[in-house]
Amino acid sequence: MIEPGTNLTRRSDAPLILHCHIPKTAGITVSDGFKKSFALCHVHHYHPDPHYILNQEILDNLLEINPALLSISSHHLRSFPLSISGRPTFFVTFLRRPEDAFISQLRFVQREFSSLSSEVKLAWPKNTPDLPLRELARQYLEVVTVSQDFSPQTRFFCNPASMAKQGLADGHQYGLDSYEIARSILEEFHFVGIVEEMKKSLELLSDRLLQRGIRVYFDLNVKLNSSHASTPDWLTMEDEVGRRVLDASKSDQRLYQYFLERLFKPYSELRKRRWLGFKPAAADAREALSAGWRDAAHSLIHSASLYRTRRTACQEQEIPSEVCSELLEVRAARAVSASPLAEAAHYH
Repeated sequence: MIEPGTNLTRRSDAPLILHCHIPKTAGITVSDGFKKSFALCHVHHYHPDPHYILNQEILDNLLEINPALLSISSHHLRSFPLSISGRPTFFVTFLRRPEDAFISQLRFVQREFSSLSSEVKLAWPKNTPDLPLRELARQYLEVVTVSQDFSPQTRFFCNPASMAKQGLADGHQYGLDSYEIARSILEEFHFVGIVEEMKKSLELLSDRLLQRGIRVYFDLNVKLNSSHASTPDWLTMEDEVGRRVLDASKSDQRLYQYFLERLFKPYSELRKRRWLGFKPAAADAREALSAGWRDAAHSLIHSASLYRTRRTACQEQEIPSEVCSELLEVRAARAVSASPLAEAAHYH
C-alpha cells in the first residue's frame, strides 16, 4: 500500500494523471487535491490563449524537464495520448450541468473582466461588467449561438486540429460539436466525475487511483461555489432568455446526463465494499428497511463490518494500463467519420 511520503516517482509504471479541466467545472478543487497529495510533483498548467492545446510533444517535454511529475491539471489538456514518454496516462475530467456552468461563466467574466486577456475580451460585450446578468446572457448567446449550439463541454474534447485531420469540422474555432465523438472519448477515460455529485465523484476517483497504488487526499467536505444555490429566477423555460440558455447546449445536456447515470452503479458497488462514513451507512439501512426489518439489520451488520475493517480494506490492486502512442481523440474521430453517422451529419 502506498503511504504518505512513499517515493512513488521511482516506479517506472506510475501513471501520469492528466486532469482535463473543462472551465467552470470545480477544477481548482480537484487540482488542490492533487497538489496536496503530490506537492512539487503536481503542475497546474495555465496558458493565456484559450485555444492553446497541450499536445503529446509538449507533454513529452514536460516529463523530460521533470521526470518525477505525477499529475497535471489544465484547461489545455485537450489531446489524449494513451502514454507519455513510455508512461501510461490516467485521464480524469468532470462534467457540470450545462446551465449552471454557463451562469458561473457569466459571473466569473463579469467579476474578472479587467484582468482577462484582450483575446478573451473580444468575445464579450465591452460593457460586460455593468450589464444585468440576463442581458449579458442574451447578448453573449446572440454571438456564440448565431448558427451553432454552444456546448463548450462537448467541444472541449473535440479539438479542431484533430477533428480537421479526419475531415470533420463545423467552423467553430474552439472545437467540433459532436456528442458521439465526445462520448466515445470519455468512455475511454479512466474517470469522469460530476460536479453536482462531487463527494461521490471524489470518493470514486480516490478508489480508482488506489487500485493503481496511488493515494490521493481530497477534501470531501469542500463547499463548492455552485451557481445552483443562487439560480436566477429568469432561468426557466417560460422566460425568453432563460429558455435560450437551457436550449443552447443540447450536446452538453446529453453528455452530462449520460455520464451522470453512469456514476451511480459504481458508487453503489463502492459503498458495498468500503466504509464511506455514517451517513451512507444510515442511507443504506433506510433503503433496506423498505424491504423489511431483516434486510435493514443485515445492512447495519454489513456496515459495522466495513467500519471495523476500514483500515485494511483499501488495498490497491494490480490493474494494467495501456501503453501505446495512440490518441483517444483520433481513434474516436476516425470511428465516427467512417460511420453512417458522419454522412448524415452536416460537417463541412
